Amino acid sequence: MMVGCLAIGGVAQAQEQITLTVNESTNSVISMAKDPITLSYAPEPVEVAGFAGLGGMAFDWGYMFPANMIQEYAGKYLTHVAYVDGGDESVAGTYFVHVWLGGDAAPESLACSQKFEVTGTVGDIVVLPLDEPVLIDGSQNLWVTLYQDGTVQGPACLMPDMGDPNSRWIGIESYNMWLDLASAQGGEGYSFLLWAFVDEYDVLGDFESNVAVYPSVTSGDVNVVAPDMTRVTVVNILGQEMYDEPVNGDTTVIDMGKFKGGIYLVLVTTKSGVTVKRVTVTK
Repeated sequence: MMVGCLAIGGVAQAQEQITLTVNESTNSVISMAKDPITLSYAPEPVEVAGFAGLGGMAFDWGYMFPANMIQEYAGKYLTHVAYVDGGDESVAGTYFVHVWLGGDAAPESLACSQKFEVTGTVGDIVVLPLDEPVLIDGSQNLWVTLYQDGTVQGPACLMPDMGDPNSRWIGIESYNMWLDLASAQGGEGYSFLLWAFVDEYDVLGDFESNVAVYPSVTSGDVNVVAPDMTRVTVVNILGQEMYDEPVNGDTTVIDMGKFKGGIYLVLVTTKSGVTVKRVTVTK
């Protein structure tokens, strides 16, 4: 166990110390498929260096992606975030994904806040679909962080330092301040570990205007209407096939309520070609 202290300067409680703990007992090496458009500072494969906390204080940890790094994705959506479930009950608890827009030394506008549960039983990467994807406009810095209210002592997954301060951001709620993990005693030598995924399918567009898939947001059935359909396929944002059935007619219904919440692509094959429609499943 490595223990260090972070002194908070420039505030009324300037002498108060925050403890940063790193659990080194869960070291492992993990890898992840790179087929989706992935935003991360993590290499492939990546070494998990442990988990860190701020002595029971609530905080955000994660990444800032500068606008010039993500401008090629303008008009696309941030749709999923992935984290490491340490496979240990010590990291189990309620967490939040936070996505922010704008800001250089601290995020400006909170675009997404979504609660999720870490089970402490997986010991691997877990991909979380966002209920409300965030549009990337390419002109603002994009912040992707995880948040825990302090009930988990070491929630933040660490990897060896990637050398970029934008991979090491901490936001301390009680002090309303953001800082570089490397400035914390005991935090030097580490970066945080997470991934964000961008919808890579927008470029496909719609090839037929007479193909209808509705409703576009659902928790149940989706209607597909198109002349001379031959097949309907549903894939998730990672490209995994969730449904695939031949169709002989102009209409069909898909029960999408059995899928997890998130964005899906419905590929409608007709005698004229393939049309792609986006459907969001809510829970």
